[in-house]
Amino acid sequence: MTSNVADISAMEWRPVRPEVTEGVFGKTLLDEKVKAVLTRVGPGGKFRVHADKYAHLFYFISGEGTVQVGGKSYAAKPGVTVQVAAGEMHSYENTGMTDMLLLSMNLPAE
Repeated sequence: MTSNVADISAMEWRPVRPEVTEGVFGKTLLDEKVKAVLTRVGPGGKFRVHADKYAHLFYFISGEGTVQVGGKSYAAKPGVTVQVAAGEMHSYENTGMTDMLLLSMNLPAE
């Protein structure tokens, strides 16, 4: 990994996996062994239920919604972190009236 400083406000929001999302956009901050994406989910936006071959760590920064992991539903709000194991079914949805922001990290499977 090399050192880097970036102004993410100048980066474009790009659609995130449109085959399984609605209204989800991201700015990739790191794309190496660990991938880190600042993710914006518009009101009513969602990442539909799916499973990935890698693990996740979600950190919710602003907004409100729900997150599902392993068939259980939890409140997604500022300060909440969610760990998702590789291969585990998961999803999230913005249920609020403003954008929901989260840091999404894709972690290599152990």
